[in-house]
Amino acid sequence: MLFEATHKHQTSQCPLLTSEGKGMLKKLFSDENVKSAGVKIVAGYMSCPADTAEDHKGFFTIEADSPVAVSKFFGQMSVEVRPVQPLSEVAKKL
Repeated sequence: MLFEATHKHQTSQCPLLTSEGKGMLKKLFSDENVKSAGVKIVAGYMSCPADTAEDHKGFFTIEADSPVAVSKFFGQMSVEVRPVQPLSEVAKKL
């Protein structure tokens, strides 16, 4: 199944502002960690560090067996997880 995981954090709290935060992101998205979590990252987009709005956002399309697996993968990072499907599949049902 496909899921969209959306993460939001205050610009002033961006992980990319500290070496600890950068390390956390490198570890989280490492091939080894993704594989061990049993998920597949189909696409990922982040508004930081260029975004100057109050909040930064990250959007991640992930293939997984369940929304629980997606949430578990992100660990302490808060994410909103929703099932999604390709627009081409939705359009076939119209």
